[in-house]
Amino acid sequence: MFRFWLLLVFTGLMADSIWAEEIDLVKCDVLPVVEVRVSGMKFHFLVDTAATSMLNISSFRVGEEKTVPVTSWSGTTDAKAKRVMINDLSLGDHHFHNLVLSAIDLSGIGRACGRQIDGVLGVDLLLKLGAVVDLRDHAPRLRIGAETAENRVQQLRERILSCEEAFNRGDENAVSDCLDQELVISSSAGDFHGRAGLMEFLRRIRLSARPEICVNPGVYHVVGEVIWIEYESCARIGEKIVEKSENKSEEKKVRFQGTALWSNADGKWRIVLLTQATLPNDATAASRH
Repeated sequence: MFRFWLLLVFTGLMADSIWAEEIDLVKCDVLPVVEVRVSGMKFHFLVDTAATSMLNISSFRVGEEKTVPVTSWSGTTDAKAKRVMINDLSLGDHHFHNLVLSAIDLSGIGRACGRQIDGVLGVDLLLKLGAVVDLRDHAPRLRIGAETAENRVQQLRERILSCEEAFNRGDENAVSDCLDQELVISSSAGDFHGRAGLMEFLRRIRLSARPEICVNPGVYHVVGEVIWIEYESCARIGEKIVEKSENKSEEKKVRFQGTALWSNADGKWRIVLLTQATLPNDATAASRH
C-alpha cells in the first residue's frame, strides 16, 4: 500500500486563521486592568492607550529619585518619581527585559475605581507587543502579537515553499535541513525518530514513484517560535488527479489528515513533530492498487 506524507507538509499550506495570544482583562469600575508579572510576582496594571507605561510608587519603592512631567486634562505638572529598573516584566508569554520605568503616585486611580493599581501598561509597550484592546463584548481581552504572528506565518510559508522545491529537485541536503535532528513522526507509513531514518525512507519512496500532492487549506496556531499546523491533503501517482468516472480510469489516490509542529530554534524553521492518518474513505480505495 502506498503511503506518502512528508511532502504534504512541504506544500504551500494556506492559513484560514492565525491565532494570536489573548489575555483576559478585568475591570476596575469601567477601566480595563490586566495582570502582569514583574520578576515572577503578580501585579495589576491599568491598560491605557493614551499614556506611556509607568509604575505606582507605592508598589515599587526602590529606585533613583527624580522629577517627571505628568500631563492630564488639567495640564502638565512636575511630580516626584523614582526611576525603576525592571529586570523582567511578562504579559502572558511575552517578556520585556531591563525596562526602565518611572514610578509615580497612582493612588488616585485606585481610589477612584476601587482596587489597587500597581502600574500603567501604556501605548509604548502595547505597540511593541502588537497588542489590540478589545472591549466589544462581555469578556474584554487584550489580543497580543497578531502582526508578529502573521510575520512568522509568512516566514514559514516561504520556508515550506523552499523545502518543497528542494524535494522536487532531489536536493537531499536541503530537504534534510528542513527536518529537526530529533524529528518524531507518527503516520500510517510507520513511526520514525530522527532525521536519518526519515531520509532513508524518502530515498526509497523516490526510487519507487514520484507522487504528486494536493493540499487543502490548514490552520496555523502560533505560539512564540513554534507553529502548529492542522492540514488535510491527498497524494496520488500520475500526472493528474483522476476522480472516479465512467470515462476515466481510477488512479491511486490517498487522502490524509494530520498535524505538523515547526520550530524556529536557530533562525530556521524545521519540522519537529508530524502526525498523520489516512482518512477512512480513502483507505479502502488505496488498498486496491
